[in-house]
Amino acid sequence: SDPDKAIEAAEKGFQYDSPWRKSDPAAHAQLICKRADLLLRVVDYLAAVLSPGIVNSVPVDIPVRTAHRAVFTHAGQVCFAASKIFVHSTLHDAFVSKSVELAKKRIVGDPFDSSTEQGP
Repeated sequence: SDPDKAIEAAEKGFQYDSPWRKSDPAAHAQLICKRADLLLRVVDYLAAVLSPGIVNSVPVDIPVRTAHRAVFTHAGQVCFAASKIFVHSTLHDAFVSKSVELAKKRIVGDPFDSSTEQGP
């Protein structure tokens, strides 16, 4: 039930000296299926509960704008507000800096003013 423990077990299972490598191919298939099922359950949970966005592409400009729009549309008060953004570790710093830059440029004001991007 703990995703970190499951990931740790999977990593140990795929190490070269792991006991599962010495078992027969049918046992390998069963183990892989169990781990894949667990991974799908975790991903399904994250998708159902957290409204995630996943960013793993370069350049990050388009994903930043898309995430920004998803978070701020309807003031973030909708079920698809992208409340969690999963960003590949190699893209994290660029994604965060561009996202902060975009958020600082956001025009907050009177919702009846055509230049306003977000009302109070």
